[in-house]
Amino acid sequence: MDNYFFQKKKDLQFHIGLIFEVIGFMKKIIALLTLSVLLFMQSNASDFRPILFNLTDVTVYFKTGSSKDLAKYFDQAINLNINGHQGDYSKNQAEFILKDFFIKYPPTDFKILHKGGSPGPTMFFVGSYTTDTDQFRILIKGADKGDLMKIYSLEIIKMRF
Repeated sequence: MDNYFFQKKKDLQFHIGLIFEVIGFMKKIIALLTLSVLLFMQSNASDFRPILFNLTDVTVYFKTGSSKDLAKYFDQAINLNINGHQGDYSKNQAEFILKDFFIKYPPTDFKILHKGGSPGPTMFFVGSYTTDTDQFRILIKGADKGDLMKIYSLEIIKMRF
């Protein structure tokens, strides 16, 4: 009988040891799964990376009417629409057209009203540009160009009240 209990005690110790090994193995699997999920989330998070131009700067450039500084964010070619006068222009041409706009309509305020885009290469902003006498709706569209977001389209439409 003692031998029977001794054998059962050894079996129980074996099973308890086996359970602890299985628990240790499961902990390793859970740790690996957690790490895999975190790495997967990190790789997907790179699709939602922040826009690599300073929106605050763009806002300030509109508020101050600085076409030169704003043009730093233009793509090499940009679609420009100012009150229905639309065309495709080089970065330099668009800068001068925008300079004329700022001279004709000096800013008193500019605010970003809405931000949007897809998790991929596009983004857009809607803003409100105010002068002493007029208000304009601004639509800025940009695309991923390597490590930077570049503005490829700018629409300035006078609001009718």
